Amino acid sequence: KKSLKVTWKKTRGVNGYQIQYSTSSKFKKAKKITIKKSKTTFKTIKKLKAKKKYYVRIRSYRIINSYEFTSSWTKAKKVKVK
Repeated sequence: KKSLKVTWKKTRGVNGYQIQYSTSSKFKKAKKITIKKSKTTFKTIKKLKAKKKYYVRIRSYRIINSYEFTSSWTKAKKVKVK
C-alpha cells in the first residue's frame, strides 16, 4: 500500500482544511478529505496506487452561523507515488 504525506502551514481563524486529490489534473473523480481541527498541519493519504501521478490541492474553511465559507483552492501539486 502506497501513501502520500501532505503538509501545510497553519491559517489563523479557520475551523479546518479540505484536501482534494486525483489522478486527473482537472480533478475529475477527485476524493476529498476534511480535517476538522485547525491546529493540524499534515495528513497522510494511504492506499494509493504505485507508479501513478497524483494531483493534490488544499483549502481552508470556516463555519459561521452554520454556513461554510471556503478559501480558494491552492495551486495543484503533482506527485508521483513510487
